[in-house]
Amino acid sequence: MNNNISSQNSCKSTEKSVVRSNADAQEDTCYDNAMAEPANNNLINFIATTVETMRDQMATKDDLVKMATSIETLRDQMATKEDLTRFATREDLAALKDQIATKEDLARMATKDDLASMATKDDLARMATTLRGDIEQVQLRLDSIDRALGARMGLVETDISRLRSVLYLLVKDKPEMLRLLGQPSSG
Repeated sequence: MNNNISSQNSCKSTEKSVVRSNADAQEDTCYDNAMAEPANNNLINFIATTVETMRDQMATKDDLVKMATSIETLRDQMATKEDLTRFATREDLAALKDQIATKEDLARMATKDDLASMATKDDLARMATTLRGDIEQVQLRLDSIDRALGARMGLVETDISRLRSVLYLLVKDKPEMLRLLGQPSSG
């Protein structure tokens, strides 16, 4: 087989030569059929096609450089044993399992329907306002009771003072009775 390659990397198409063009290849390859016999023509074409196919499938230096770069990138992205030691261990996960709620735990919790019957912020604000009003009414009532009791207590104290005076006058001649009243005996 002869390769007829010109300075522009192309072959002249003649009756004696077979021209094979490949989009991925950088040069066209020409096969001269002048020496081939007609019986061997099919075999030579098969071999030439197989060689060209193999050449197309083989990696070029650029392909190998790209692959090496990809491998280096992957190597940089992969975790090392030291990197893996920073992650949780089985013991850590077992301890965490005890702290995580189970489906049964979550089933025992309140549902949306349960929470719907609870008071909202607005409801609580209305209740607080109502309670404040009730407390103010109770305070006013207690103040009026206090004033009424204060007046009555003053009257009771006055009456008790008068009764002591009357009793003192009645028992002033009997010293043992004065001791019962808590007054020192004169005399």
